Amino acid sequence: MRKIIDKIIEVLCTIIMGIMVVAVCWQVFTRFVLKNPSTVTEEMLRYLLVWTTMVGAAYAYGRRKHLSIGILTKKLSPTGQKALDIGVQAIVIAFCMTVMIMGGLRLVTTAQGQISAALSIPMPYIYACLLVSAVLFIFYALIFILEDVKAMRQSEERSA
Repeated sequence: MRKIIDKIIEVLCTIIMGIMVVAVCWQVFTRFVLKNPSTVTEEMLRYLLVWTTMVGAAYAYGRRKHLSIGILTKKLSPTGQKALDIGVQAIVIAFCMTVMIMGGLRLVTTAQGQISAALSIPMPYIYACLLVSAVLFIFYALIFILEDVKAMRQSEERSA
């Protein structure tokens, strides 16, 4: 399941980045060559950047490529490291549930009926990136917890 989710995110972010490159080139061409800047590319790029940032952050987290401070972790035993990691993952889940999901739902419901100026896209679709990325963060955090619990059990079995 994780490999499928990872592949979907990779493809999605690659497609979004490709669209963004084409849109930037089009914006530069219309602005400087045609002297008539495109009205939709700036807004489209803004929303695509938000989506790729949120989804990409979840992907980086899922690959453990995010920023972390390991000074405390290095001083703990392997079991202590796993226990600390489980605690960190629990905090991540709590943050995602309370801030990202609850705040995202409030934002999506508040934006009902609003439409973006240039693209005429319903704004809840734009704000849904919070919900999507929160679900992805929680998915990865649960995987990390399961991996840590499994590693702790294996460590206990070896020492017994």
